[in-house]
This record gives sequence, structure tokens and C-alpha cells, in this order.
Amino acid sequence: MDSTTNPLIYEFHSTTHLYEGIKEPNLRLEVHEYGSDAVQIKLVNKTFAKQKNEVGQHCVFFATTCCCYLWLHLNHSFRLVYMEVFLLLWLVPLLWRLLSIVESETFIYCYDFGMHLQVKKLLGKSNSFITSSNIHDVRINEVVENFDFRYLLIIRTKGKLFHKKPIIPVFKIFKPTCDCLSLIYKSLNQVMLKEA
Repeated sequence: MDSTTNPLIYEFHSTTHLYEGIKEPNLRLEVHEYGSDAVQIKLVNKTFAKQKNEVGQHCVFFATTCCCYLWLHLNHSFRLVYMEVFLLLWLVPLLWRLLSIVESETFIYCYDFGMHLQVKKLLGKSNSFITSSNIHDVRINEVVENFDFRYLLIIRTKGKLFHKKPIIPVFKIFKPTCDCLSLIYKSLNQVMLKEA
């Protein structure tokens, strides 16, 4: 899919990044317009390479520790009673971190077909598709999460999908700020309203 124009690229903070007080933006928003009835919006984690390297170092250190313990255990020269439990307790958060690192969240909207949502993680990606006949509209919704107000871009559904999922949140992993969501909403509505 080639864009008819150069992509619009912006940089934003996630809400968690803002709360930590870090000044450098950690999200890159890319908006690609494909004609008058299709748009691709991609939110990219700018700190993905750093997170990947940190987890890689932890994995290497964990593997080295396991190999050393196994070698010492097989030689019967060294035995710690609770070392297996310690290694297991170390492995669980490491696996959680590996599974939770996200590179990008993307959606492609085409008026005639629908919306394709993709979350690309360090270990794979997940895809979902919503047909245009099941999309009622797209809104920015204010929610309360952990005693904090937050904004979400949601797809309101209709038809059979409404009974299963009345709303589908988009870009929920990165938690972008309201100004980022407003720009996404504006870009998406330009395409949705051209065909209305």
C-alpha cells in the first residue's frame, strides 16, 4: 500500500510517561492517507529498542545463572535448597516483560471494507478486523482507571457485533494523551465524513 502523500509524523507522550516526568516524547504517530476513503494510523513506541535490549540483557543473565547452577548441581559440588524456586520466581516476571513489550499499534480504515487493528509485540502480533457494516462511529471517551481520568479512542459497534462488544478501545496499550487522540480522531473523521 503506497501512500498518495508523505506521511504526517508527530511525536507525543503517553500518559504514564508524563506522570513519570520524562520530557522526551516516547510515541511517534504516523498518519498515511491512501486516497479519499482510506487511512492508516500507526502509533510507534520510540523506546522499543531500549526495552528490547534491556530484556535481552536480563534473559542472557538469567540463562547464564541457570547454566552455572545446573553445571554446579550436576557436579554435586554445590546445591542450594531453594534455588529452583528462586529461578522460577525470577522467570515469571521476565516472561511477563517479554510478552508485554509492544512495538506499535496500527489501524487501517477503509470505508468500503472496515477497520483492521494490529498490535505488534516483541513476540508476535495480534490482528482483528471489524467490517464497516458493524462500525457505528468512533469517539473519544473519558474513563476512570486506577483513580485517574484517562481518554480512550473507542469504536462504537452495531449489528451482531454490538451484542458481543458494544465498544472496542483502540490504542489502549500505549495510553496516548488527549491531544494525540484528538489528532487521530480528526484524521479518521476526515476519511469517514468524505464518504458520508
